Amino acid sequence: METEMTGGILDAVRGCLKEEMRMDIVSGNLANASMVGFKKDRISFQEILGKTQSSGEGLRDRSDPVDAALIRIEVDHAQGDSRLTGNSLDFAIHGKGFFKIETPEGIRYARKGNFALDGDGTLITQEGYKVLGPGGPITITGSSISVDGQGVVSVDGIQSGQIELADFESYDELVKTGNGLFRQSSRTAAEIPVPAETKIGQGYLELSNVSIVSEMVTMIHSLRAFESYQKMIQTIDGLNQRAVNEVSRLR
Repeated sequence: METEMTGGILDAVRGCLKEEMRMDIVSGNLANASMVGFKKDRISFQEILGKTQSSGEGLRDRSDPVDAALIRIEVDHAQGDSRLTGNSLDFAIHGKGFFKIETPEGIRYARKGNFALDGDGTLITQEGYKVLGPGGPITITGSSISVDGQGVVSVDGIQSGQIELADFESYDELVKTGNGLFRQSSRTAAEIPVPAETKIGQGYLELSNVSIVSEMVTMIHSLRAFESYQKMIQTIDGLNQRAVNEVSRLR
């Protein structure tokens, strides 16, 4: 019985840790819900069953280590809604792909397209990083700026560059680095062309894909589960204490 109680406490503790991590993820999503192009995180668990007793199929042997859980934090790359801003330096990607951004740490990738111009007329992000085209940074000198669906930039009616997009076979190859930017997880994560149906919309911004209502519901469910696991620990601990007291009394 003691072994079963110990196993119950371990399962409950593991449940508490899971829900605590889930609440941390939800808190991060809610904190970044207003960030342009933000992609929410989600958590998944893959159970690895421990050894079973040879005397009973499907029965766990509590003398073995408790079941392990592989915890994986994934990025949900679902596209967010687009909002019309009318700003000629705001861009939204309709479809798959990422803007290419030059940073001091190397090339980064982003979905947020709320760009600006620096003092030299170079197209930059809000953090001051340069937006890249096929030939490098994009310089815009003129008053009338238009960008077509393929990212071709025209200034005062004259073509003067192109906003480059990149895509990947698997978005699992991308790692968040903060401020809505991603990096390749390895050198083998090669860029591929974006699909033909992908277009750039000028004067639009892609909003985050966070549903505040959905995240709040998840937070409430997770909090309730966390409290249930805590009560389970307290109950089992109380039973253990009673058993110890009974043994002491019999002696």
